[in-house]
Amino acid sequence: MNMSADAYSAIFAGFGCLVSALAILHLARQTRSLAEQTKVGHDQAALATNHTILSSLRELNCQLAQRELLGFFYDGVDCPPEHARHREVTVMADTLADILCSGLHAHETMAATESLGPWRAYCLDMLRRSPVLRSRVSADGVFWPHLDRLRQRADGSV
Repeated sequence: MNMSADAYSAIFAGFGCLVSALAILHLARQTRSLAEQTKVGHDQAALATNHTILSSLRELNCQLAQRELLGFFYDGVDCPPEHARHREVTVMADTLADILCSGLHAHETMAATESLGPWRAYCLDMLRRSPVLRSRVSADGVFWPHLDRLRQRADGSV
């Protein structure tokens, strides 16, 4: 049995094609696995970020309750500049704006979360309920751009 050079070339070419096809299938499987791992990583990062933001919000609400300031944020109580606790309430409003704006930014940039809608609704509710928060964001929106854009859309300014 004597095979010609062309026969050997055809066998090796077929073997090469088979190896190439197997390598491509293996690469495709690895790519799919990497995509799944990346999605899991993004989901975990989104959950961790959401947890951090909500923890900050809970901590601030505890501070507001301990200082008996909840009315300025949840009950529509105004805090004019001559009010004895104006500076304290303003600092708390700035802190709340930081938390709300961070949450908006995080939810907008992390597509894996499905809570952007509820978070926006919460932010809008807080802006409606709290004259001091609304006033601070309106006056210094450059510090809270995501929250200010939401406020402007709600006011019909944009």
